[in-house]
Amino acid sequence: MVYPPPLHFQVGPNRKPRHLKVRLGFLYGILVALLVIMGAWWVYFLSNESKAQSEYRLQKLVNDQIHASFLVQSDERVRAEPEKWLGDSFPDLIFRRSDGGVVVEVDPAVVKEIQDEVRNTRRMFLYEGLFFLVLLTAGSSILIHAWRSEVKFKQARELFLAGATHEFKTPLASLRLYTETLGRQGLGEADVRRIHGRMLDDIHRLEGLVDDVLSTSAVDVFRQGPPVVLDLAEECRLVLEDLERFAADNRARFNLQAEPGSCIRGHRATLGLALRNLLVNAVRHSPAPVTVDVAVQAGRKEHRLVVRDDGPGIPRRLHEKVFECFYSGKQDGRSVGTGLGLYLVKRNIENLGGRVELDSARGLGCEFTLVLPAVPPQDAARAGDV
Repeated sequence: MVYPPPLHFQVGPNRKPRHLKVRLGFLYGILVALLVIMGAWWVYFLSNESKAQSEYRLQKLVNDQIHASFLVQSDERVRAEPEKWLGDSFPDLIFRRSDGGVVVEVDPAVVKEIQDEVRNTRRMFLYEGLFFLVLLTAGSSILIHAWRSEVKFKQARELFLAGATHEFKTPLASLRLYTETLGRQGLGEADVRRIHGRMLDDIHRLEGLVDDVLSTSAVDVFRQGPPVVLDLAEECRLVLEDLERFAADNRARFNLQAEPGSCIRGHRATLGLALRNLLVNAVRHSPAPVTVDVAVQAGRKEHRLVVRDDGPGIPRRLHEKVFECFYSGKQDGRSVGTGLGLYLVKRNIENLGGRVELDSARGLGCEFTLVLPAVPPQDAARAGDV
């Protein structure tokens, strides 16, 4: 008897409609054009304003010079003592006596003062204009960044909910199909055992999916308190002890090579969940019996926690994709895992300030390396947490 395979929903990235992207790009272009136009207008206005102000004051000095010259020529008393009669009214003029009479001149120091004042005013307004443009640009950038972050958050939430819903539907649809099949007449013992095994697999998948979804939201919902100093060797030992029963049930063996003293700063639950997901992922994706090596490589600035298995490996073209939310590989035509394990590994390690490296190829096993910032030995000893 041939049974139809369980339903599987493929969840892809949530892409914006093309017309929305074009519209946003058009709005960004208008904003940039307005900023450029405003800056150009500000520079043009300052240049003309400074030039007009300078010309006005210099022209006033010239008018005062003509006026004073007329008064000197028209009145004998003024011509005899120009400073006495005209000094208060024309403080910016110089009266110089010569053989031909009194020559009225504009004080060069006053001209220089006017030019310097205009230059300083122009520079002040220019700096204020540039500062205003910088503030406007920064404010616009912050608003755009905040808006885009909100849009990305909504898209990520919708993608997560859609992915979780579809991943829950897959084993539920399979369980419903197998339950209906068990109600039919004439099923052989071998068929019943096969269906029963598939149903157990789907139940385990549902349990794993629930655990992973809860773990994904736990980082945002629960506060773990301040970070503490953790010894990687001790943390690996605790996780491996917790997985002894799981390893025995799946004919897996864990080898640990770690010396005490490689310390990091973080949260035990965050590191433990990342390491646990790597180990469980290695066992579930490798044919039994499987051997998983765990090694801690100490460094001065960074420590490296290496998890290596002898499974089928991951093609290089999928090295980035396997860390995406709800991406799961296939084995024997069936999806393996929930698609959240490696996503949680990457997310938790980045929360610890580190990164995840993957070295693998098809048929050569996988080597995941958790690179974490090291805590100096003196700081670890002073903390007293290890």
